[in-house]
Amino acid sequence: MHLVNRRITMGGAVALGLSVFLVAPAAHADEAGSLPGANETIYVSSGFDQQLSDTRANGHYEVVGTGLHVWTDGNADLGTDGHNSDKVAEYVDTNTPLSAVDNASLDYTPTDPSANLTGPGFQLVVDLDNDGTKDGILVGEPGFYGNHWWLSDASPTFLASIDPEVPGAAPAPGRNDGYAHSGPLAEWLSDFSSAQVLAFGFSLGSGVHGDGTINAINFAGTRYTFDAIVLTSKDECKGGGWAKSTLPAYSNQGECVSHFATASNNGNGKSKGDAGLGAPVSTPTATGATTVLTARNSGKIRAI
Repeated sequence: MHLVNRRITMGGAVALGLSVFLVAPAAHADEAGSLPGANETIYVSSGFDQQLSDTRANGHYEVVGTGLHVWTDGNADLGTDGHNSDKVAEYVDTNTPLSAVDNASLDYTPTDPSANLTGPGFQLVVDLDNDGTKDGILVGEPGFYGNHWWLSDASPTFLASIDPEVPGAAPAPGRNDGYAHSGPLAEWLSDFSSAQVLAFGFSLGSGVHGDGTINAINFAGTRYTFDAIVLTSKDECKGGGWAKSTLPAYSNQGECVSHFATASNNGNGKSKGDAGLGAPVSTPTATGATTVLTARNSGKIRAI
């Protein structure tokens, strides 16, 4: 798997009429451990793995500057799937050995510190036995558990394979912090020396009220900030330009052209999410959630 951040070549950006900032090359996530202090950009929302996304009806995110504003409504209601709909969780694909994850943290600022709302936790989708399949998610919540990471969303088969009550089971950090398996990353690595991280990200919820900005995600020696790319005319859809749009993301050139044609026929003169206005765009996700994306600095390649 590879990092799914969208990139624009200099020639492509000029063809689209986008502003370009000359930048030095930066590492992909699977190379991040070899370049300490590198910087990368996650383009929203194409940079998120839609199959792993768990942003629900009352969970939202928007690009603000180089940060990602995330919030839940705090309605404490249940969605159609029986789960609380107050959740926003997104992931970025990678292929990084757990041994390279010497640091993993969220640079997060609450919107109103005095409100004492819940902040997001760091998420590592892991293949602990290195057999090519996801074994679960290691969750880091330093505000609650310090440097301990607990295992979430693991399959019953994998849980049985590390159950200390089962003869011959593989070792794993034991019961701690109220979870069946919780411990420092170093202990997880000691028990699973070939473990791989398949994706990294964040989760706010479910069932909690939170509101703040993720200024950056620090993962394996790289600092990831956020941006969005917005097209402003149907001409920019041509020559592969449709594939460079992240706000919204299009399936093909025809869908992109139709988007602007529809806006024009409605007499608006501009498409929804016009880059010049920074207008909000509501995009339904696979889970039925509505994310609110605001392109306030769209059409730029951030200096790295």
